[in-house]
Amino acid sequence: MRLLYLIIFFLAICTPAKNIQAQDSVQVLLLDDCIRIGLDQSTHILLSKDSLQITGAALLGTYGNFLPNLAFNANYGYTSGKNLLTTAGPVLTKSSGSQMNYQLTSTINIFNGLSDYSALKAATLSKSASEFNLERAKQQIAFDISQSFLQIILDRRIVQYDSQNLAASTKRENQLQELTNVGRNAMSDLYQQQAETSSDKLFLIQAQEKLKNDIILLLRKIKISATDKYTIAEMAPDTLPLGAEYENVQDLIAKAMQQRPDVKSLALNPKIAEWQIKQFKSGYLPKLNLQGGLVSNGGYLNELYVNGVNTLGPQEPLGKAYFGQVYGAVALNLSWNIFDRLYTKTNVSIARIYQRNAQLLNDDLAVQVSADIKEAYNDYLAALQQIETSKRGLYAATQAFEVVQGKYNVGQATFVELSNAQIVLLQAQVSKAQADVSLALQKKIIDYYIGQ
Repeated sequence: MRLLYLIIFFLAICTPAKNIQAQDSVQVLLLDDCIRIGLDQSTHILLSKDSLQITGAALLGTYGNFLPNLAFNANYGYTSGKNLLTTAGPVLTKSSGSQMNYQLTSTINIFNGLSDYSALKAATLSKSASEFNLERAKQQIAFDISQSFLQIILDRRIVQYDSQNLAASTKRENQLQELTNVGRNAMSDLYQQQAETSSDKLFLIQAQEKLKNDIILLLRKIKISATDKYTIAEMAPDTLPLGAEYENVQDLIAKAMQQRPDVKSLALNPKIAEWQIKQFKSGYLPKLNLQGGLVSNGGYLNELYVNGVNTLGPQEPLGKAYFGQVYGAVALNLSWNIFDRLYTKTNVSIARIYQRNAQLLNDDLAVQVSADIKEAYNDYLAALQQIETSKRGLYAATQAFEVVQGKYNVGQATFVELSNAQIVLLQAQVSKAQADVSLALQKKIIDYYIGQ
């Protein structure tokens, strides 16, 4: 029985502890996870989606302009009192009664100068432009997050190399301390090493602080406030060269002009402005509408006295008097605003200016795309060369440090030579890490500029 109590007590203690551990566990985020969360939480994306919905609603409204409308109007009134009629002679009437009027009408546009058609085409193009803008916004968010992610990878490598460098300096300082205590080394070497160790520790602290801040920055971009519950996964930068389809810069420029969503969106603006010009030009033309409907003007008299004589005759029943007097009406309405105080001319002139500005922006974007891709491709070629150069530099710096360290251990090299070799090795390690991340980033920049 005592053993059973102990088991129950143990389970009661361990179960909450497991729950707490599960709640306090840190979630590791991969690059794809960060991009997915960023796309879901980005304010820019949400605003672009709202803009797309607005253009979709506007497009639906332009479709509705081709449909006939249907309107219903009803009126009920009651009158009572005396009235002196003098049209055919003075007649005094006294009456009381009620009226019930209602109309069910419909109007369909037959021709309005192609205004509705032009508005439909402009709304269709505007919706397509909003879709392209949303797609480009997603690409921009993904690129921004990837850039911050790669910066964290670089920060970690720098922290790693600074940690190794500090460990080597600390170990050498301890060795020099022992050698100095027994009189085998001068105090100056120990002091110099202590200064170098302090400097290395300072570099490590700064690198660690930058790493923490960059992680917070990335989590802020994807709108995660509980930064202590998330960490960024490690990732090896992609240092392989791009494929054969990336070898020709002009092909990349042509590909960007064909597939970049923002290029497609901006190219639609002059077309949208052209249809808006046609829509405004419809003000010069006549408009033809077909109207039809049902009309009822029913009424019922309670009393009718003419010059004091009751002249109220037989009437239809109340329900038929109100709702049985119905007739239909059809009309063809033609209107032409011959002079509208230059309203149409002003709108057409303004729309043409918008079209010209849209074309200028489209041309500027084409120049910018070409320049951006050429610059990014040159940076990519430079990054490839930096990879090879930094690789050779790291190998040479490693070999030099090992040789100088061996000479220093046997007293054939000075402390300054050893310190310089260690600094060169650290710089070579950081340069190699920067070159790796730079190449990976340049590849993403090229993909971003060509719209994929």
